[in-house]
Amino acid sequence: MKKRNLILSFILLFVIAYISFGAWISHDTKIILEEAMKKDADMNYMSPSVYSKINPVERGMTSDGFEYNSSAHQIGFVLPLHYFAESKVYVTQKYEDDNFAFKEPVQLTLKLKAGKWYATKVSIQP
Repeated sequence: MKKRNLILSFILLFVIAYISFGAWISHDTKIILEEAMKKDADMNYMSPSVYSKINPVERGMTSDGFEYNSSAHQIGFVLPLHYFAESKVYVTQKYEDDNFAFKEPVQLTLKLKAGKWYATKVSIQP
């Protein structure tokens, strides 16, 4: 009986840790996607190649005069699949204002660096 309780406790602890890491990854994923939309992004969250693949101006989707409006940007449910130090994240982002709009699924590869999740790769399906 004690052995069974110990095993169940370890399983419960693992599930709680996995869900907690998932919440942390979801939070940082939203920060990464918001930063990548800006002209002067905080590169502590992503590599330059990730920035150039997410930012609409860098991708040639809109003009250099594009100004990011956070109220026009919606980030859907973030699904992180992780093994604690590295993660694959699946999310849909939508941006819609008077002059410009898109909706796209995004797949990010994140690594834990210096206490933050850092985007190393991105794949966007138009």
